[in-house]
Amino acid sequence: MKNPTPDQLSALRERARAIAGALPPLQRTADGRLTPESRRILAAHVQRVLRKNRAVGAALVLCSPGGADDVFCCGHARLSPRVPVTESTCFRLASVSKLVMTFGALSLSEAGMLDLDADISSLLGYPVRNPAAPDVPVTPRMLLTHTSSLCDEGNYGTRGMQPGCTVRELLIDPKNWLPQPPGNSFHYSNLGAGVMGVVMELAARQPFDDIMQACVFNPLSIRATYDPRRVSPADDLADGYAVRAFLPPHRKYDAAALSSAAPSASPFDPEHDFLIAAGRMITDSRGMARLIRLLASHGEMGVLSAKSLDLMRAPQDGIGGIAQAGRGLNVAFLPGVFPGASPVGHQGVAYGMCAELFADPGTGAGVGVMTSGIRLLRDTPPLMRAGFDLLALGFAAAGGSR
Repeated sequence: MKNPTPDQLSALRERARAIAGALPPLQRTADGRLTPESRRILAAHVQRVLRKNRAVGAALVLCSPGGADDVFCCGHARLSPRVPVTESTCFRLASVSKLVMTFGALSLSEAGMLDLDADISSLLGYPVRNPAAPDVPVTPRMLLTHTSSLCDEGNYGTRGMQPGCTVRELLIDPKNWLPQPPGNSFHYSNLGAGVMGVVMELAARQPFDDIMQACVFNPLSIRATYDPRRVSPADDLADGYAVRAFLPPHRKYDAAALSSAAPSASPFDPEHDFLIAAGRMITDSRGMARLIRLLASHGEMGVLSAKSLDLMRAPQDGIGGIAQAGRGLNVAFLPGVFPGASPVGHQGVAYGMCAELFADPGTGAGVGVMTSGIRLLRDTPPLMRAGFDLLALGFAAAGGSR
């Protein structure tokens, strides 16, 4: 997810106010959950957004400031045969994976296994340098803020997707580097996020998903993974569909095939693992709710300290050799966009699926969106229209302020 410009923020505020203004006041029960009538009202608004955007299926997760969670499930997780979305449905979260990866990176940092401002060359075992700035080291903080000067516009989308490609092969290719020095400015990079996953593997000497299980998922007691083969039961994993105008949805993410894929020859192979961390995370509605709570928390969940969480959510400009990032550690800011909330978070888009994870650490409110396929119209940059509209509904309902 890219950083919004002031003009984009202004446009998003206007859209969010219009959406929130159409939602009547919602009542909650004594335990903080929406009343049945309030759920019915909100569900109708959610369904309107999903129909307008031709959604195949979706789950909307609302975390209220008081600690209650509400989940709305709509449509289908798979179309052949038809499988409805339930609270147990597991969705791929695309680039929201980068935000969650950062929880794991900060856990390794707290354990003294990863220095956010160290030269990654020392872990990779060979020099990693932008040819345009051979004296400037690349650090984990740069990778986590998309200021490393690595880019996707070279051969990441071609050679990088082919079997046998190594991260070293990509890092030594000048085409995968921008002309400006590392740390100089923000440029969103899936390659950079993938390199960060490799760095974490080398720091912990474990496969990436094992790191995340030990540092984040197990402590949160959630069902989550970066490996579809670990989803159990496998039938809970949603497909992903590209949704096009006037045409039936086209399956692009085959859950059954991915769940049953043969394991790799080597369970620990960092040089070939650069495609995992950037976008492969999977979880269900409860997992999404717990991750929202962690992003909004201040150390009380026992996964990360308040200091680490505050650092993740703080602008990184001027820290650790970074001149300008405009964001935190893999979180973007939406200040004042939603009435009564100033959330941080990330969007994910892949294989026709759209996901959102945003939380307001000031109030504790948060919203998560997971879809199995939806029409992706980027007319609310830097966010997709459907994802943003669901966020606006969610914060109007979960934040208790309009």
